[in-house]
Amino acid sequence: MRLLADSCVLQKEWCYYRSGSIKTVFTCTTGAIQNLFKYLTRILPMKVCLLVLLMLGLQGSVLVNEDMSVYQYLEYTVLATDTLPEDLSPYDIIVISTPTRLYEDDEIQTIRTFVESGGGLLLLAEENNKDGTTLVINQIAQEFSITFNVDRIFDEQHYLQHTAWITLTAFPEHSIFEGVKTVVYTSGCTLVSDGGTLLQTTDSAYAQKYDGLATYEKGEAPSCMVIKEVGEGRVIACGDKELFDAYSPLGDNTLFALNVIDWLAGNAPRIRERLLYRQEAAELIPEAKLAVEAAKEKGLQEVFPHSVEMAETLIVEAEILFSAYDYFGSHQKAMQARDFILDGEEQAEILVNQKTDHAQACLDAIEAGARQYLPSQFEAAQYYLQEIDSQTTYRQKTEKADEALSRCEEIRSELRGAADKEIAAAEEKIKSYRGLFGRTLHHSARVHLENATDSYEKEAFGDAILMARQSQEFSDQAAEEQKKDYILLVGVVLVAILGLYIYLRK
Repeated sequence: MRLLADSCVLQKEWCYYRSGSIKTVFTCTTGAIQNLFKYLTRILPMKVCLLVLLMLGLQGSVLVNEDMSVYQYLEYTVLATDTLPEDLSPYDIIVISTPTRLYEDDEIQTIRTFVESGGGLLLLAEENNKDGTTLVINQIAQEFSITFNVDRIFDEQHYLQHTAWITLTAFPEHSIFEGVKTVVYTSGCTLVSDGGTLLQTTDSAYAQKYDGLATYEKGEAPSCMVIKEVGEGRVIACGDKELFDAYSPLGDNTLFALNVIDWLAGNAPRIRERLLYRQEAAELIPEAKLAVEAAKEKGLQEVFPHSVEMAETLIVEAEILFSAYDYFGSHQKAMQARDFILDGEEQAEILVNQKTDHAQACLDAIEAGARQYLPSQFEAAQYYLQEIDSQTTYRQKTEKADEALSRCEEIRSELRGAADKEIAAAEEKIKSYRGLFGRTLHHSARVHLENATDSYEKEAFGDAILMARQSQEFSDQAAEEQKKDYILLVGVVLVAILGLYIYLRK
């Protein structure tokens, strides 16, 4: 807890404001309310600001006469005051615990009217009229035909640490006990009521006054709590205030206290909702943990560490919220953790598939040329590609795909170099042709060279090599045909010489 003068803190922390005899305590349910309160306190008086907050109608409001530890788990606006306001209409619940001052008749009537009009009232006493508070609270309790007794309950068979810390495991049919297995009633008193649902202790329980005088003997199963509906409202009286305060962590005391507040506020369906989310969160948290461990085994942390780190952080947050009885928030965090892992694994699968497809496409593109010119290297690249499915981690799978792609690129590079040489050689042979004979062969050489160039541009280097070599063959054949040009030239020269000779002889 922290003392602040003019601002509100985050959900489930406290903010105090003191003015004279008034002490105001409230919780903020959202960051938006936090910012709103900071703004309002700058422009409005504190009491007006609080009234504005109440009028916002968050999750309901609870008026209490003292702070108790269980309030930190409530999703309600909680306000504490030493005096009873004249107008109780802004509140859903009033909690009066071990009061020390006597209430005026008009205050008691105001409380009764509040309940009969649909409000909730929680009355909390302590054992043996502690500090005279039992007599004071009975002023109000008796308006509802309830009386707290001046005694203390003991149970020598069903207790925790002390025989005065009795454990209750059998409960009447009522929504406030849903999901509750054990309530630890610590040094509380008995009570009696005319009507209502009573929570009784066990047959081994008994009660005594502070001087040892018995008020209940074993076998009488004295009552320690009463639940009543009065008019349109609701009343719960409990003889152990510490069940809601210092000893709320014991047993299922906190869960029980949350159920009590929800029922008093008229939010009984919220109890079932809480239990539903508790069950779902209890199942989802270990499920998310298993998903994280399974993802780690598959190497997700190596390829997408952020996914694993975020999931683990969210699981820790889910466990903290679960222990703080925020089952909805816990469920949401656990679901986010699971989704981070599922998304991470999906992205890892996509990564592996992309790399595999890339390597496969590369090998498909060079297959014809590689099988003909570099068969052993091509088989090595295919081996790495085939090994991908047998790998157990994403890293191993991607490494195999990368290796296959690397081998493919090496083959492609060698084929490109070979294609460059063959095309260059084909171009030189075509350039060297000068003649009359072999023109058809020369044309074929040019066509094959063009096809080789086209294949090269399409990175079909095997085809480029084949076409370039065929072009060279046609050029070689054209060169052979070109020899006829020399024979023809010699014949022409000889005929010319012979003609000249005959001419000169005449």
